[in-house]
Amino acid sequence: MPRHSGFTLLELLSVIAIIGLLAALLFPGVGAARRSANRAKTRVQFAQWAAALESFRTEYGCYPVLHGSNLVNPPGQAADPAALHLFHDILAARRRDGSALPAYSGGTDAQFPEAQNRKLIVFHSFSDADFTSAGSPAPHLLHDAFDHTEIAVLVDRNLDGVIKAGSDFAALPAVGGMTPAATDFPAAGLRAGVIFYAPAPEADAANPGFIFSWK
Repeated sequence: MPRHSGFTLLELLSVIAIIGLLAALLFPGVGAARRSANRAKTRVQFAQWAAALESFRTEYGCYPVLHGSNLVNPPGQAADPAALHLFHDILAARRRDGSALPAYSGGTDAQFPEAQNRKLIVFHSFSDADFTSAGSPAPHLLHDAFDHTEIAVLVDRNLDGVIKAGSDFAALPAVGGMTPAATDFPAAGLRAGVIFYAPAPEADAANPGFIFSWK
């Protein structure tokens, strides 16, 4: 009687073990490549936002006055896309939902987008991918490629060519509970007009790490 060809239990276990070994070798590499790509994507995003702020300065002679927290999404930022979002609305010349900014008048708060960008120039066109999803715990906020919404933004407020604590901001804003060290942001400041930073993936207060726009 002829025998049917097939795998024995030992052979099957050996194949499964080999597949598991290959997966263990492959997936960390895939994860590392994805993290590297998202880092690059975040830096490109920061560069685009910085270019928009520089265009604002070219047009109006100064950088816009952003929230005092120096965060793209300040504490308590309204999730409603029809509500004020200072960073977005100044650069986009519209609300996050696409609706028009309120009309400017003599009584308009000087920090409101319609007062700062009175010509309603679109300095940057944000895409849906720039925002957290409607189903997110913090919906309709600007985020980086790692879904971080705590993003610091600092500008050369006094236009001396250096972004420095004391003259341009009071203290470095924390993101993800972390603040850059002096090795990353020296006491003498940084020669730049606009900078951004956000938490690095898997970083925390015990093991701080950042994605910087300048390095």
